[in-house]
Amino acid sequence: MQKNSFPYRILIIDSNLLEFKYIADLIHERFISAKITEAGFENAYTLLSLNKFDVILVSINQVNEIGKLYVVEKNTSGTTIILISDILTEESFGNLKTTDGNNNIFDYLPKSELSSLWLFKSIVYLSEKNKSEVKYNRLKRKYNNLFEMNPVPMWIYDLETLKFWRVNEAAVRRYGYSKQEFMQMTIKDIRPQEDLAKLEKALDVVRKHKRLFTNGIYRHKNKDGKILYVEVVSNIIYIDKVKYSLVVANEITETLHYIQAIESQNSKLQEIAFSHSHIIRAPLTNIMGILNLIKETDPGNPESAELLEYLSKSCNQLDEKISEVVEKSAPYPLPENKA
Repeated sequence: MQKNSFPYRILIIDSNLLEFKYIADLIHERFISAKITEAGFENAYTLLSLNKFDVILVSINQVNEIGKLYVVEKNTSGTTIILISDILTEESFGNLKTTDGNNNIFDYLPKSELSSLWLFKSIVYLSEKNKSEVKYNRLKRKYNNLFEMNPVPMWIYDLETLKFWRVNEAAVRRYGYSKQEFMQMTIKDIRPQEDLAKLEKALDVVRKHKRLFTNGIYRHKNKDGKILYVEVVSNIIYIDKVKYSLVVANEITETLHYIQAIESQNSKLQEIAFSHSHIIRAPLTNIMGILNLIKETDPGNPESAELLEYLSKSCNQLDEKISEVVEKSAPYPLPENKA
């Protein structure tokens, strides 16, 4: 006989003590370490608030006890409920689940046909299924948090309609649209008009692939019309067999402006280097030549005065070129000299 050693915590809710003992005996036939707790409907609610159970078996003998079943279901948080009764059929049990929203009532076992094997299969299968769903929900919450709490704007859009399917809070803050507004928009609405042709070409490539990872730098615009430079990383994903694109959009506007400022400054420095090697060297060469001539000329000679005039002129030229170099090399405009 197949037996299970997992220490299931099982609550049996039954108003009939003999029936409770019968169900408990059937469970012990298949479960070695099961921890079984008995309760009537009156004290079940207290037990549910104080204890955690893996499985709840609810035995119903009368129609008026169905209302009590609803109360039990509402006081459980994801615990598997197995209904044991002869007053319901499979069809009426299905209607019970759909019309009354009893999402935790997973199985129905006719009391007259109850056996240890049926209980064993139902408890093990539904318990494991419930554990898997709990793990799935935890993972779902985890990845949902990674999406919602990511400091970088993210969104998912339909590759066919281009409509936003989901956006995170960072996208709302960066682009200025509310989530409700995003849901009425397509990705074309955050692109400058002149860039739409480029967008269509990129989409044509993506639509031809089932799986594709892409990245690039694009121009976006926010609600106020401000142009944003964005480094976009995207990947094709499928949700309910629908093809979507998951996008991470990291704004690099300030970074690009900083790079442009550095490149502009580098250009100025290149001009300075050229000035130093050509423009400044010319008046400096003149000065050096004039000084040599003055050394060889009699101070009383009229030519000395003319040479001194040339020397003064060359010094002024050199001073002007040095001022130009200083002005060009300054990262910001120099203050005017009001002296």
